[in-house]
This record gives sequence, C-alpha cells and structure tokens, in this order.
Amino acid sequence: MDAKKIVIIFAVLLMLTGGTISVLKWLQIGPFSNSIEAEEKETTPIEPPVTIKMDKLSIPIFAENSIAATILVELKVEVIGPENQEMITKLLPRLSDAFFKDLYVFVPQLIRRKTKITSRVLAARMKKVADKVFGPDVLHKVIIVKVTDS
Repeated sequence: MDAKKIVIIFAVLLMLTGGTISVLKWLQIGPFSNSIEAEEKETTPIEPPVTIKMDKLSIPIFAENSIAATILVELKVEVIGPENQEMITKLLPRLSDAFFKDLYVFVPQLIRRKTKITSRVLAARMKKVADKVFGPDVLHKVIIVKVTDS
C-alpha cells in the first residue's frame, strides 16, 4: 500500500508542476517573461545613428610562400551621439588596425573550414572587435558595404 501512495503523490506533484509551468508561460511571468524584448526596446536609440565611412581593408590570404588571394572589405560604422562620433573619428586608424589584425587571422580560418565569407559574419566579428577596442556602448553597428575577393 505504501508504494501506491508514493506513486499517487508523485503523479499529483508532477501534474501540479506541469500546471504551474503552463500558467507561468501563459501569464509570461517568472523565467518566461519577455524581459529580453523590454530590454531591446529600452536600448533602442533615441537619436538617429551617424554613419562614418572607413577606408577599404585589404586582407591578403597566403598559400605556402605567396599570396593566393586578397579579400577587399568596404565598410561603414554607425555611432549614436556626438561624443561617440568624435571619439570614433579621432581613433579611426586604431579601429581600422584592430579590424585588419583580427580579419588577417579570422578570414583564413573561415576559408580552411570551407565556410562562406558573408557580410553578416564579418559584421558580427568586427562589432566584437570594436567593442573590445572602445567598450560595448560606443559603436552601434558595423555595416559591410561590399566584400570582394581576387
């Protein structure tokens, strides 16, 4: 008889837990709240972003002792706020150098893995590099205008 009671108690607890989780999901409270969407709405910029055009980046790809290909990346960066615009404009050579150093290592790794070089992948990688150089809230977005390989 004790085993039956334990099984019944376990089944009732399991149903209560499932019902509680369903109610939390339906009401969107607790761990199922839409706090991520609320945070994204809060971080939406009030000022329109300012686009700064950068020089083209030329990344050589080496095979053995010679240059096998050259990747040419044309890009722009978006910043929000005049103080961020001044800082980025002033330190643009430093940002360009950081992009070049990172892509010099990153692009051959992509090619070795036979992954296609897309502007979305490059923009995400460059955004991470810019966040390392300036901090997380200075550069709003990296826009890849064109990627060509020759």
